[in-house]
Amino acid sequence: MTFLYPSVLWGLLLLLIPILIHLFSFRKVIKVVFPSILFIEELKNETGNRTNLKHLLVLGSRLLFMFFIILAFAQPILKSQLRPTEGTLIYIDNSRSMSGEVAAGQIGLSKALEFSDDLINRAPADTKFQILTNQSSMALSWLSKKGALDKLSDVRFSNDPKSFSQIMKKASALSQSMLFFYLSDFQKSTIGSIETPKNMDWQIKLIKIPVDNVSNVYVDTAYMEVAQIHEVQKEISVKLKNSGNDDRKDIQIKLISENQLISALSVDINAESESNLTLSFDESYIREGKMKIELVDYPVYFDNTFYMSLPSTKVSKIIHIHPREYFTRAVEKVYGNKTYFQYSRFNEDAIDYREIQLADFVILDGIENIPQSFDRYKNYNDFLIIPSKTIDKASYQRFLSRSVHQISDSIAIGLNIKDLNDPFFSGIFNTKEVDIGLLKAKRNIEVNGRLNVLVENKFEKAFLGNVESNNHYIYFFSSPLTSEFTNITNHATFLPLMYKMSLGVNRYIQPLYYDISQQYMRITTRDFDSSKKMRVLNGDVEWFPNYQYIEGRLLLELPPFDFKSGNYEIINGDILIKRIALNASRVESEMEAYTNSELAELGTKNKNIDCINIEKTENLIANESFRDSSDDLSKFALILSLFFILSESLFIRFL
Repeated sequence: MTFLYPSVLWGLLLLLIPILIHLFSFRKVIKVVFPSILFIEELKNETGNRTNLKHLLVLGSRLLFMFFIILAFAQPILKSQLRPTEGTLIYIDNSRSMSGEVAAGQIGLSKALEFSDDLINRAPADTKFQILTNQSSMALSWLSKKGALDKLSDVRFSNDPKSFSQIMKKASALSQSMLFFYLSDFQKSTIGSIETPKNMDWQIKLIKIPVDNVSNVYVDTAYMEVAQIHEVQKEISVKLKNSGNDDRKDIQIKLISENQLISALSVDINAESESNLTLSFDESYIREGKMKIELVDYPVYFDNTFYMSLPSTKVSKIIHIHPREYFTRAVEKVYGNKTYFQYSRFNEDAIDYREIQLADFVILDGIENIPQSFDRYKNYNDFLIIPSKTIDKASYQRFLSRSVHQISDSIAIGLNIKDLNDPFFSGIFNTKEVDIGLLKAKRNIEVNGRLNVLVENKFEKAFLGNVESNNHYIYFFSSPLTSEFTNITNHATFLPLMYKMSLGVNRYIQPLYYDISQQYMRITTRDFDSSKKMRVLNGDVEWFPNYQYIEGRLLLELPPFDFKSGNYEIINGDILIKRIALNASRVESEMEAYTNSELAELGTKNKNIDCINIEKTENLIANESFRDSSDDLSKFALILSLFFILSESLFIRFL
């Protein structure tokens, strides 16, 4: 036999009190002298024997009453009655959604830790434990009660929520016989399917922590149109979501850069809806690109800050190559802004190939025969081909790796944008319907085969398109950009089209943020030295990531350990490569959770799962979990204590 609360047995020392009272009478004895006491002495002996017997029976009844009542509170359990498990596993959901309030002044995680502490203290003395959270791995050895309690003190919030199946997969390596307490708010967006693996003899207790399911407003996404990268006055588009059932009024939104407020507004947002808004600011307020959006949203706090890193306005290196006698002056005007472009022109017979290797965008303008020496740069640069009036067909076919034909349209034909949903046009036009009916062109070449058509004529023939070459793009116009062939250089679309081509269809534009839950980040940089160490910094947080670097693209692996949201710096040796922003997954901001009744319904589908309502049975859960409910020795002890207190009353009344 063992006891769930062996410390209560110290109360047995109280049995000494009635014994001492019985042994020592503190009443003063008064002697009365009688002339003849013979008969009185005989009566005294007879009555005294009866009185002593009565006192002994009453004392015994009291002692047995006290003994069994103390035994009942100690909760005796036979060893054979303990649940046949190899150990007890306690999973504590420490995701950010557990920061919601359970009661005034208490959050969900605190409630789960409090319950776990009580659970461990109520367990039999020889119980073995494992404590599991979202970011922890299974320990190689089991923990004692003290070790388990010490482990609870190390539990902190995690930005990496886990599903039920992920936790079960992690725990399944331990044992085939387990008493498993699963403490969570059971958020629907993260919990997934609640099923136990087959052939697993586990006793699973689903214990819902009653975090308030309140309205929560959060930033779902934030982005900047590519066309604004090179503009002084900038705008960040923000999508807000209200995941609750209540309308929210006057939500304060602040855009902050380096602890300086640069934009603010307030919005109303209906229940279970979205709201799109724009935060405008001047580029002069931005120094290092570190930004964040802050919301004033009570009572859910964990997702009120959204970090961003503004894309760098690094000067793009543009190389313009043309015949000695001719070049398109409109191209020179487009890239003449020295703030954003480093523009250089070269005659085709005087090319500095070192400059080409360092270029971001190379324009071949009016080149009749494309030299074979350019082929190797297709792996490093994006190109634009503006054909000459007459072309060397073979050189064009070799460079584009497509069939090319010289043609001659007799009249200029109206042009259309083929697909405004193409990523290329993101940020160029503000509407989904754009009229470019005044734009016309006569084609001079026709490119066939697999290609992406951006602008086409009314006969669905490509005027502007691209082909992909080793993750880089070769753009082409189907005619020279002279007035003889087209009016595009005088059209409003020319400037944004040229800008967008030089930006590489979003490939060179760093996202405003990355999601912590993703495994990799893709970053474009040429300022990289593979011989030097790579590290990522945010204040006192530092890690050395695994990475791959191929042709200007850095594939960086996010660490397996849990880390905080914020602005980070990627450093190669002593050189700052990029500033990035990392945010926790927005999935936890969807606060809807399973109710106790829904969990109970899930539990009926699996014999090993028992769903417990902590609000109704909190004080009984631990007691009932570590033993079979069919046999309870404490009940027998309580019955015996009542029997002996009744016996005491009968002895006093009738003896």
